[in-house]
Amino acid sequence: MKSSTCSQCGKPISQEDKFCQHCGAPQKTAATAPKPVKTAEPRGISTASLVKWLLIAGVTGLVFGWIRYWIGYYVLIQGVIAGLLIPWMVKKAAPNQLEAISDIRFKMALLLFFSFMVAQAIGFGVAQPVFDPFNWVARVWNGDTTESVFGIFSTGGVVHQTFSEGLSGGFWAFLWFFDISFMFFLMLVSLPLTTNKKRS
Repeated sequence: MKSSTCSQCGKPISQEDKFCQHCGAPQKTAATAPKPVKTAEPRGISTASLVKWLLIAGVTGLVFGWIRYWIGYYVLIQGVIAGLLIPWMVKKAAPNQLEAISDIRFKMALLLFFSFMVAQAIGFGVAQPVFDPFNWVARVWNGDTTESVFGIFSTGGVVHQTFSEGLSGGFWAFLWFFDISFMFFLMLVSLPLTTNKKRS
């Protein structure tokens, strides 16, 4: 306990004393400053933030769709880049809402994935002379045209020749499904993990 002196008689008293124990004179006590209240990180996700994140995934999908139509498809490479790039940009766009994202990580990954896929289809349409997002996909599926595929299958020989001529139909759809499944997995694990901190 800190000590002080009486302002009236000069005898020693405690700083907490409102009156002198010796002469009874009232003492001036220093006002205690209120302790700062820690503000918890906002747990709710604002509509503006959600729209911003979906736009990030959408613009990325639009660019990837345009590249796929004109250049070709890089199996797994697209999935890796999109699956890591989109969550990274989302975290950069909202560093103060990482805990809120972690609470709905699976739903957020689904929303980002869906936004990317819709935008990629639009990218297919934008790249064509006449805008028709699903026309090109349908033609590749039906075998009316092919999509150039690169990446892990460019190994030379018969395999290289087969894939350099492009793919269509079921095998093409399988590779696409394999790629987007890998992309979704990377999105999910790259978003913020749920913390063990108790809510304040």
